[in-house]
Amino acid sequence: MDKIPYKILYSDRKSTALVIDSTANLIIRAPKNAKDSDIAHFVEQKKRWIINKQHQVSVFGEKHSPVLIKTGESFIYMGNNYTIFRETVPAVQFSSTNILIPNEFTKADIVAWMKVEANLILSERVAKYASLMGTDYSGIKLSDAKARWGSCSTKGSLNFAWRLVMCPISAIDYVVVHELSHIVYKNHSPGFWARIKTVLPNYKEQQDWLKINRSLMEII
Repeated sequence: MDKIPYKILYSDRKSTALVIDSTANLIIRAPKNAKDSDIAHFVEQKKRWIINKQHQVSVFGEKHSPVLIKTGESFIYMGNNYTIFRETVPAVQFSSTNILIPNEFTKADIVAWMKVEANLILSERVAKYASLMGTDYSGIKLSDAKARWGSCSTKGSLNFAWRLVMCPISAIDYVVVHELSHIVYKNHSPGFWARIKTVLPNYKEQQDWLKINRSLMEII
């Protein structure tokens, strides 16, 4: 395999981290005293992971552009891609790898449908994990946020971007557990991350998916 090009950003951090940006470029965040040889060795060790992540970013960027809700377009729901077909149907329906949308539906109608779906899914997942974690919450709200997937108020009210309905259930669960954990931990302390890990041991994989697929917030 050829060497992977990368850019190094030095700071007062204690460890080296790999970041794949939205254009699939590799950025190394390293301590100020890090040696070039150590960074190069680190990149070589993580080469397979880097290539896989860059591929994911590149593929996603090719497949998903702003959706106009026209026949033939790609539509993502619960992490799966469906082909849109405008049909004479009474409501949104799924057929194999296709999503059938009523001819008279506008983009606003599709968004309204997605919000209903998001509310049903999130209500069920929050109830499940709140019970599992022994955590009380004051309510759930959907937001039109495009900068963050979820948030938790000081009074224990959970807010979720309705666009989460486009994400796989594993990623939705991570956002749910993340916000439920904030009811007890108000910051991102070691205790906060330890709490998430006890519930979702592979939560970092879901973090990666959400970062890579952040442009989902912009397609509809």
